[in-house]
Amino acid sequence: MSDSQPATATELAAAEEAAAKSKNRRLQLIASLLILLAALGLWAASRMTWATILVKPDLGPGVDIPVRGSDWSPWLVPVALAMVAAVIAQFAVRGWALRIVAILVALGGVLALFPAISLLTEGQDNLFITKMVDVPARAAFFGIPIESTPGYLVIASAICAIVGAIAMARTARKDAMSSKYSSPAARREELERQVFAARDRAAAADQAAPSERIMWDSLDEGLDPTDDGIDDEPGSAK
Repeated sequence: MSDSQPATATELAAAEEAAAKSKNRRLQLIASLLILLAALGLWAASRMTWATILVKPDLGPGVDIPVRGSDWSPWLVPVALAMVAAVIAQFAVRGWALRIVAILVALGGVLALFPAISLLTEGQDNLFITKMVDVPARAAFFGIPIESTPGYLVIASAICAIVGAIAMARTARKDAMSSKYSSPAARREELERQVFAARDRAAAADQAAPSERIMWDSLDEGLDPTDDGIDDEPGSAK
């Protein structure tokens, strides 16, 4: 077939398939980067000081007790680890399983928002954190000054996780759509492409018609590859 001849239906389908796979890989990369950034942000926030409890025991000098993110919200690190595992699972599962993974990542991002909101809205009044650290008994509290930076870091990480989960869910949909034989209609369309491509090659090479295997597959699908009344475009009305 000369270079000036138009591309066959099979070649066009292959080009569309390659473009879909390329877009799918880009979405996977975006999802992976965002979710890994979210996991890194949550881990970093768990190591930061969120507040300082100022106490004065009955006897002796005052004590400043730092409250880290892992004290304020013990599930920050487990959520970060789960997000890393989700990135790995993204390349091992497909379809509905991948959608479930994406939903879990999004839920992890939403879950991480609660301690950040608690810190930023009622941090100084959150006396529950005194139970999360080792505070001397019968100590008098002078205040609980907070640090807002960890809260904003957690919010940014949660947003990254949610957006990454959306991108991951889109890759699951792309995978399902790119399956050639996911339904009888998709199989019929693919067989039509093969039949017409084989007829084009046979006509160009002055040979006889499509291969025996394609003809039998076509007959199984209710197609007649030898029907000259079929239009030149695949999927057209007969």
